[in-house]
Amino acid sequence: MGIIKKKIEKGTKKLETMDALQKLKKDLQALGPIPSGKDVYNYGVKFFNIIASFQDNYAVEAEMFKDTNEETRILVKHINNAGRDLYGFVRAKRGEPVTLHNLYLGNIYGLVTYPAAFWQDQPEKDIQQIIQGQLSGFIKSHREPMIELITKVLKDNKKPNGLLVKAAYKRKLKNNTK
Repeated sequence: MGIIKKKIEKGTKKLETMDALQKLKKDLQALGPIPSGKDVYNYGVKFFNIIASFQDNYAVEAEMFKDTNEETRILVKHINNAGRDLYGFVRAKRGEPVTLHNLYLGNIYGLVTYPAAFWQDQPEKDIQQIIQGQLSGFIKSHREPMIELITKVLKDNKKPNGLLVKAAYKRKLKNNTK
């Protein structure tokens, strides 16, 4: 009985994670191209909220996706790099939305680290170019690779298809919507 229950739980977790990865991919794609100018700040908040929300609710483990173990490890690194970190870009606490006030930028070309709200209000064009370049460059280096990695992980790994796993997963989804 214990072995069967563990297999069902493992399969349910994999199904849940695969569905969450599919949603993450769609949300990242829906962001569209990175805007230029000051619009990049609000785009950044949206990007980081997508990642932080995923990070708060799901744990991707490379062992879960045996056919794409290396790609999954790289994906996890992207999620962690773009997610919450006391000293990183996103300094929002778990469950707290990312805003211009807890998204930190700077520490580049001698510029001190401040919240995005501070940088957004800076009138100097050169400073805007540096900070906007930092933000858009970071997003570009994570968003597209994450979409590609998720695509590969989902394509190359089969969803668990056992009847008990599917039933347990449906029951879990039903309980989560109540």
